[in-house]
Amino acid sequence: MAERLGFVSNSYVSEVESGRFIPSEEKLKEIAKALGVPFKELDDLLMESRLEQLGIKEPELISVFRDIPSLPEKEKKAIINAYLQIRKRRAK
Repeated sequence: MAERLGFVSNSYVSEVESGRFIPSEEKLKEIAKALGVPFKELDDLLMESRLEQLGIKEPELISVFRDIPSLPEKEKKAIINAYLQIRKRRAK
């Protein structure tokens, strides 16, 4: 894999695989192409891995994080406001 991406060693690929390094979008596209998988699929897997590292395992929450970038601004603000209300109630 490292050779296909133009690296001398496997250390870069190992860092990405272990979650210690998050590649840029362009580099992730190169990795997806080298693996023969769609970029979106690889990006989603990487996001799920990051969320799981944060302790987020619920499919519904993972889906929310995956969908947020494509939501209209009004819906993004609604999600943020709902979250802020929850935080406010918990602080009391």
